[in-house]
Amino acid sequence: MEPWNLDETRQQIARLFGRDQLILAKDSLRSIDDRQIYAWVHYQDALQLIDAYIDENLKNTTLIEAIHFGEESGSTDFNLFIRKVGAYFIACVQSIHTLPDILAHAIYFSLAINLTAKPIRERSITASSVAKRLSEIPDAEAVGLLLTELATGGAFPHLSALANHSKHRSIIFPSMSEDWTGLRPERHLVMFSAFECDGNSFMQVSAKELLVAESARCSRLVSQAGHALNAVLRNRAP
Repeated sequence: MEPWNLDETRQQIARLFGRDQLILAKDSLRSIDDRQIYAWVHYQDALQLIDAYIDENLKNTTLIEAIHFGEESGSTDFNLFIRKVGAYFIACVQSIHTLPDILAHAIYFSLAINLTAKPIRERSITASSVAKRLSEIPDAEAVGLLLTELATGGAFPHLSALANHSKHRSIIFPSMSEDWTGLRPERHLVMFSAFECDGNSFMQVSAKELLVAESARCSRLVSQAGHALNAVLRNRAP
């Protein structure tokens, strides 16, 4: 899909609502791209660290042997490694997790909902509150549906629970899984452990599988929402 034409969005905001409104919207519009870039950077850093650890320590031995029966520092080295990987993966999770609310702010100010008779309080501008408001605006209803799908579809509930649990209660600590059957395409995988959050149970999952799938899904929906938003702005008279 074609990327969201943010230049057009900015031009349409200025055309319809003026420079002051563009100033309100521009940082959120920029941050949509920034957060996706941050997620990619953190994810790539994690992969590089994993590949380096495997090449250095696990080419000719098992994970258990490397940690407990290899070099004296094996356990210390692994604990430092897995914490660094966890730092990168959790940072990636958090950047993806921000996308619905940042997109909500971008849409809210792009459509100048703050200038209507019923603005949303600043601290209450979220994907949910903006999607609800968009459902009441006939020409913007499709934008709201895409925003809702972004925030609730796919594995986003799992990713959201990971972010919130790690932020407010405790970090969902990653682990490394080693396949001894030879049946798995990758012998070593970094996993997010199973956990419970707000009464819901979340199974252990491959960090790579979760983050690749959600990053791709969110990127697609952000672009679709951007195209839909531009169509709304384009069709409005000043």
